[in-house]
Amino acid sequence: MTKKPKEFTGLNLSAEAAETRPLIFAVLITALISTLVLAIMDINRPLMNVLSGILLALSILTYMGFTFIGSWGMLVASLTVLSILVFRNNGIRDTAVMGWIVVLIAAGLLAGKTGTLIVGSIILFEIGIYGALESQGLVGNRLNFQNYFADYLSLSIAVGMVATLQWLVISRLNHMILNAKKELAERQKVQSQLQEAEARYRGLVESIPLVTYMAEPGVMGKWHFISPQIMAMTGFTPEEWVNDPGLWYSRVHPDDRDRVMEDEANALEKGRMPKLEYRFQTRDGRYIWISDEGLVFVDVNTLLVQGFLLDVTDRKLAEEQLTKRIADLQAVHGISETLIQKSNLHKLIHQTGEQIRLAFKANNVLIAVHDPNTNLIHFPYDYEDGVPRKDIPLRYGEGMTTRIMEMKKPILINSNWWERSEELSAIHTNKIPVLSSFSVPIMTPEEVIGVITLESSEREFAFSEIDTRPILTIAANLAVAIEKTRLQESVKQEMEIQEKLIRELEIKNEELERFSYTVSHDLKSPLITIRGFLGYLEQDARAGNFDRLSTDIRRISDATEKMHRLLGELLELSRVGRVTNEKQDVSFDVIVTEALKRVEGQLKEKKVSVQVGSGFPVVRADKERIIEVIQNLADNAVKFMGAQPKPTIEINFIVEDGHPIFFVRDNGIGIKKEFHKKIFSLFDKLDPGSEGTGVGLALVKRIVEVHGGSIWVDSTEGAGATFYFTLASE
Repeated sequence: MTKKPKEFTGLNLSAEAAETRPLIFAVLITALISTLVLAIMDINRPLMNVLSGILLALSILTYMGFTFIGSWGMLVASLTVLSILVFRNNGIRDTAVMGWIVVLIAAGLLAGKTGTLIVGSIILFEIGIYGALESQGLVGNRLNFQNYFADYLSLSIAVGMVATLQWLVISRLNHMILNAKKELAERQKVQSQLQEAEARYRGLVESIPLVTYMAEPGVMGKWHFISPQIMAMTGFTPEEWVNDPGLWYSRVHPDDRDRVMEDEANALEKGRMPKLEYRFQTRDGRYIWISDEGLVFVDVNTLLVQGFLLDVTDRKLAEEQLTKRIADLQAVHGISETLIQKSNLHKLIHQTGEQIRLAFKANNVLIAVHDPNTNLIHFPYDYEDGVPRKDIPLRYGEGMTTRIMEMKKPILINSNWWERSEELSAIHTNKIPVLSSFSVPIMTPEEVIGVITLESSEREFAFSEIDTRPILTIAANLAVAIEKTRLQESVKQEMEIQEKLIRELEIKNEELERFSYTVSHDLKSPLITIRGFLGYLEQDARAGNFDRLSTDIRRISDATEKMHRLLGELLELSRVGRVTNEKQDVSFDVIVTEALKRVEGQLKEKKVSVQVGSGFPVVRADKERIIEVIQNLADNAVKFMGAQPKPTIEINFIVEDGHPIFFVRDNGIGIKKEFHKKIFSLFDKLDPGSEGTGVGLALVKRIVEVHGGSIWVDSTEGAGATFYFTLASE
């Protein structure tokens, strides 16, 4: 159904508005020039100046695209000014009445039939109003005595006729425009149909892959006709075929000639349709496979074969590929046996990738495996043109591999690889552009765990649907092997975890035994001291021996202080790992500064020089606990400086594998190698006569371990000691 074109009503706001804008702009400029001329000539200058300003503003708005405002604004403004002049000056005999007629004509140009109707009605209304007011004596001018009813009637008839004629002209023009548009639309429709029909016919003819022909049989049979498609198929023109009867036979593959002629002769002898297949050499030297099928008939006593030629190279190649795939299946069998035998996951995947690359002759082979623990996709086997590439993991959800895992089906891209891969969110990392690829998900019954991808950078259509089954078989076997290997590794890890837990339990038991010993011995000893000296205290008090009384009190006080310190450190050790402050990001140099302030007295007393490194990293930790670590290590270093003439402590860090390792180093008496682990045990003091309770280093070790790190010592007796520790990165 053809859409009826819109008439010009003057209320157009879109495409039609854009078409009428030049006309409206021209009318506005003309009116502006006219008002300026009248103003310059001092004809009603004040009102002309006002109208000029309005017309200038409306011209600008029209130029900006506001045509509706421009057209109706001009009509309203002009009609208003002219009406003022008529009422203020000489009434219907004033020259401004001519302006009414001009505005009425402009209304038709600017606003069509609507404008003509509205402006004409307003003018007629104003004429009637003025006549009525004049007859009542409410308005007057110097020409009133010359105005008669006939004058008003004549003017009204003139205005009405102008409006009516303009209405009819616009209607006639609209009718002609509508007819013209309708005729144009019909012509365009017919032309479009003709173009579509021609395009369909041309597409049908050009898309038919068959070459039709009519020829006499035999080696030198004359070719009466052959269709133009022969040029695209063989490179030889139809004229060359018709003019050279021997062309066909000379280009048939030498190994096929005798067989083809024999098959044709047998078919003709039995009255059957010859059905031949042979290799044909094209003009550029390539051999293509042609299926030649014809119908025999007699034309004017001449035996003719009418038939068609079809390029079946792809089918023959597919048959060859099928034969090749049988060999591929044998390779798949070998790969499957390898998967069953291997238990090391890395070697299993690598050897599988190698056999796939050799069996399917792919430039690039990728085996991707999803790690559910980290939600990363790793590429343990990634070869581009036979060169291994580094495993750069992707987060699950990114890249083409994720899309294939989500789709859970093979994806074959044989052409337009770049565009197709972009649709699958591929991340391009290949040095040589890929032309075709084939990807298969590695699936278990429960989930997809990876993808096998074969890529060719040498040619398009390097893979086919035939590749699906063997690769799917390999992927299924690989999935089973990976799950089996993961299960074995999981069991191994569980065993290791259990062994670790057993070792930790043994250590805890040892600590518990030491704790029990401490409670029964170290805590008991101060109590015995207190009880004994309480007896002495009573005796000395009775005897009035005040010198010994002071000594007794001091001994009791020392024993209670020792017990209080020991209980406090045991309580502190038990709290580590249970009651902790919230972890925060803090620069390690702030921790070092605070810790050194707390041991400042010991450092000054022993005159120990402290060297602090720079560029410390920011760590996420319980700030107070890590300060205790540095404080205890520094305090421990001060205690065991020995007779060192220049005692020095160094606090710094090193970086290994991207992770910081902090250390506190001293040049004190050192530690024998056999005591390197023992010093971190609870209540183990290498020097029983030294200060402290033997809890300090055990407390340090517990704090470091709670932070996911580890601590160890490197020392030689007499050559100082270095305590290293790490903190887990979050």
